[in-house]
Amino acid sequence: MTSKVKFLISKTPVTAEKGTKLEDVVKIMASMNIGSVIITDKEKPVGIITERDIIRALAKGIPLTEKIEKVGTMDLITVFEDDSIYTAAEKMNKYNIRHLVVIDKEGNFKGVISIRDLIRESYVLKALANVSQEEWLGSD
Repeated sequence: MTSKVKFLISKTPVTAEKGTKLEDVVKIMASMNIGSVIITDKEKPVGIITERDIIRALAKGIPLTEKIEKVGTMDLITVFEDDSIYTAAEKMNKYNIRHLVVIDKEGNFKGVISIRDLIRESYVLKALANVSQEEWLGSD
């Protein structure tokens, strides 16, 4: 049986509404020891801001008073909760990302999974290791 993405969701995702200042999200990430925050608009996920986004913004001289939607990724890449772990791994590989927003078939926000969630579970690693070349499109 193929493992489903929904079984990898282990934490309640941290969110911040559009309009939140970058400095506030930096403080949240530091205090909670997390690498991403989901950007919401009226509680609906519309983007993500990650440590990498913040580093790039600082390197460009963007002030910490800037709104997070100006710095984060607003082209959200999602995976369905009933998708296989292979689908999640393929998307992470294809888009070179480390976090995926998980939704249900109706588009409701269910959580976030990260590359760590994939590699943390030994059964996931074993399943991925046993994928045939035809199934693992886009891998190196």
